[in-house]
Amino acid sequence: MKKIINIVLMTLMICCQEKKDVSIEVKEEEQIAQSQKTETPKGKVANEDSTKTIAPPNAIPVKVPEIPPRKPIDCFPPKSIECKDKGGDMENGFITECLYKNYYLEEAYNAFRERHKAGDEGKYLEKKMPGSKHIARFKDYPISATYTYPQQNTLKVEILFPGGVTTMIFKTEENDVIITTNNSPD
Repeated sequence: MKKIINIVLMTLMICCQEKKDVSIEVKEEEQIAQSQKTETPKGKVANEDSTKTIAPPNAIPVKVPEIPPRKPIDCFPPKSIECKDKGGDMENGFITECLYKNYYLEEAYNAFRERHKAGDEGKYLEKKMPGSKHIARFKDYPISATYTYPQQNTLKVEILFPGGVTTMIFKTEENDVIITTNNSPD
């Protein structure tokens, strides 16, 4: 079936091309015939007016609609990260809040881990975000990380250090994720 359709399409294209070539030849012959008609007929005397060339008809202005400039479709809005230091004290801890704009929960987790991998906040996070309650222990350090989901679309991670606790809450709100980090001393 495909072969038949391709053959028909090719035949149509060839026929259209032949008609185009023939129409160009006919138009050229018509133009030559018209240029020969402007000569003076036999038996008539040429006057000043008959020697002037005939002006082509005035072109009719045609307004072509403007094509609007192409703009990228905003299917994938840009991702951005904005962090604010909320301050704090030794008794309640020091709070930082980051807005991961246009991130999903798992994307925000991976981006947070990557941004903080040199520090304690990211270094002790699991490479892959656990899907349910999980406790990670480390052989070389007396540290543990507890992952819980207190609400839907909210991940809470508590990292227990010998000198304190760091609590991170990853909360999805519409198309964004808000990550609140609380560094508390013992």
